[in-house]
Amino acid sequence: MHEYHGAVQIIEHAEDLCRERKHNHVNKIQLLIGEASGYSFDVVKGYFEEASVGTVCEGAEVTVKKAALMLRCPNCNELFPKRLLQYDCPICGTPGIPTDAGKEMTIDFMESEWVEEKGDVLARVIRKKDVIEFFDMLAPTWDDDMVHDDEKINAIFDYAGIGPGVDVLDVACGTGVLIPDYLERDVNKVTAVDISSEMIRIAKRKFDDDRVAFFCSDIEEFYLPDLYDTCMIYNAFPHFTNPANLIKCLADKLRMGGRLTIAHSMSRKQLDSHHSGPARKVSMGLMHEDDLAKLFEAFFEVDVKVSNDQMYVVSGVRKSHTKRA
Repeated sequence: MHEYHGAVQIIEHAEDLCRERKHNHVNKIQLLIGEASGYSFDVVKGYFEEASVGTVCEGAEVTVKKAALMLRCPNCNELFPKRLLQYDCPICGTPGIPTDAGKEMTIDFMESEWVEEKGDVLARVIRKKDVIEFFDMLAPTWDDDMVHDDEKINAIFDYAGIGPGVDVLDVACGTGVLIPDYLERDVNKVTAVDISSEMIRIAKRKFDDDRVAFFCSDIEEFYLPDLYDTCMIYNAFPHFTNPANLIKCLADKLRMGGRLTIAHSMSRKQLDSHHSGPARKVSMGLMHEDDLAKLFEAFFEVDVKVSNDQMYVVSGVRKSHTKRA
């Protein structure tokens, strides 16, 4: 998955360049990839196309320029490219020492412009590092500010198929706010994942139960050896930077017939108002339930779609033809 992480870094670099140029669309981008970088261009390109959806890089033409591994002579300081089974300096014959040149993956050239109909795409961009910092900061007082509505959570759990014996993947678990509710329903196990190390640190301190395991990780890059019966994203979906890729990733972590549920215990209007303050910089906004259902369609049969003044729930069952990567 290091290629995915590298592709995301390239997109973020492109966004920075667009900010400097006051542009909102990348037409062409040429990557410089060193032969000793460990990156496969074809794999990076595939991840780039997936991760760039909704960003300034969506639809950009991607090409590659390969960079040779460069050696430096410790005797005469000559810089020269490494050749097959040849390491000696062409000037004095001393064996060369590897340098960082040839290990890079970066933008070599980028063509961009302002496209009026796209609007200010960058104003809608959030970054994972900002999300991590934001929730690390909030973690110490998270439980103090939490409103736990048993009636709403029970309704959401009913939609999500949370019941005896199921294996649950809790994504963006925070400090473990739903853990007591899962255990009360006698689930088999809960794997709880959050990108914030502070949230996970507090969650681990709160719970000591063999049925629960906490992990600090980016769920889109985290390998899990097991498959799950149900996956829950509760009160967190707008903080994910690439919803389409997230849903694809979670589909691969569910058993055939497993269920993905994205839920909020408030209305879209209430949530958008809640995120209009300090959380605005780390929120993509909560998309219309019909738009979210369309993202589900490639991997899930959507059979729950609720959006009212009490809650927001979209849930679907994993299609049998979806294959695990």
